[in-house]
Amino acid sequence: MTLLAAVAPAGQGLASAPSFQASALAILPLALGSAVSPLVLVAQILTVTRSGSGLRAGWWFGLGSAVVVALWIGLALVVGHALPQTPAGPDPESACLRLVLALVLLGLGLKLLGAAPAPVQTNAEPQSPAQDGSAPGRRDRPATLRHPMRRAFGLGLVTMASNLTSLVLVFPAVHDLGRDRLPGLEEALLVGLVALCTLLPSLVPPLLLLVSGAPGQRQLERLNGWTQAHQRQISGGLCLGFGLLLALSGLSSL
Repeated sequence: MTLLAAVAPAGQGLASAPSFQASALAILPLALGSAVSPLVLVAQILTVTRSGSGLRAGWWFGLGSAVVVALWIGLALVVGHALPQTPAGPDPESACLRLVLALVLLGLGLKLLGAAPAPVQTNAEPQSPAQDGSAPGRRDRPATLRHPMRRAFGLGLVTMASNLTSLVLVFPAVHDLGRDRLPGLEEALLVGLVALCTLLPSLVPPLLLLVSGAPGQRQLERLNGWTQAHQRQISGGLCLGFGLLLALSGLSSL
């Protein structure tokens, strides 16, 4: 009895790892939020519908986006694994991270919604062939025009790296998965789910174009026009909504 009494308090102090279902439900809202990115969607639609290489350029754009997502997820996992396991009760570390990121999203959302719309140029004069580089025999074209795949890959890198709304949601989700100490396969499945959701805006346009052809391209062009017209409102609303979600989840962890 003395031995059992001595062991029981020690066992009670150990935090049990969250279940696969609990971890999945905890990250699902953040993963779904990371899938909504007007910035990446517009850039990818323009890549697959306006570039001379079309579908091939779209896959290279997606590869560039995937590199950024992989690096960001790797960093979040390293940080998560380096920190103590998620406790059963209050979690000040996760709460502080979520509250800081919530402030970032709320500030960004207010800035986007409060910014004045960009003026529309109605009297812009068209460029001459010599100005826009389309004149026959022009030999000093930029390297990005001579290598459209390289340009698409770089655009995917830069666009996803600028996609703060998605990246801010991905980091706490993957960070918490690292601290949950799930078995390797379960952690890999959930990390893969987060990565797939984040990459949806760069994967859906080329997939739709591959499956539907010309009708798919027309749908993408209509979607692009609507998204560009409301990009600021969409992004600002998402930032405010998920900023509040992060703030509430952070406060509930204290």
